[in-house]
Amino acid sequence: MEKFNKYKKNHWSEYDIDEHIENLTDHLSKFGKERMILFEKTLQEKLSELYTAEIAELSIILECDFKKENEVYIFDDYLSDDGFIYFRCWLLLKGKNFFEDIKSDIQSFVSGKYSFDVADCWAEGLLYVADDAYAQNHEDEESIIKDTVYELYPENDYDGMNRSMSREPKGGADLHTMYPKLVEEIGELRSK
Repeated sequence: MEKFNKYKKNHWSEYDIDEHIENLTDHLSKFGKERMILFEKTLQEKLSELYTAEIAELSIILECDFKKENEVYIFDDYLSDDGFIYFRCWLLLKGKNFFEDIKSDIQSFVSGKYSFDVADCWAEGLLYVADDAYAQNHEDEESIIKDTVYELYPENDYDGMNRSMSREPKGGADLHTMYPKLVEEIGELRSK
């Protein structure tokens, strides 16, 4: 993922999600069906690994409406299922090191190691990369890669109804208490 972000050394304002996904798709199209299946399988595994209360809380902090009362940020805590998938895709586009850091502590988002445009936190297009790459060289079937992975690895279903988190995600003022630095930095940035 990280390899095909040609803007990774540039300021975040120059980053283009669609171009990043297009570069990744073009690269994958050079490989055979088995490599694309492996990519899709890994993508689904990583999306599943990010299905946690902490990552949901990061999504709430970055995306949901909030207000500030008595110096405390209070967040609405609504997350749509699809939106949460697209958010996790956006996180995956940042690469392996970021993935590992954010999985272990969502406050690494404001560690200074990473820079992002938090105005656009969805990367739905990542869900279609393997099938789009396959389609560049094959006209016979749509969604063949994703369908094959669903058949071979049903336990990887990042969008299924059998998913659960270790706890319910928090919202409201709890997020400011739990993640003070993260909430204050993002709250200040989003207030501008």
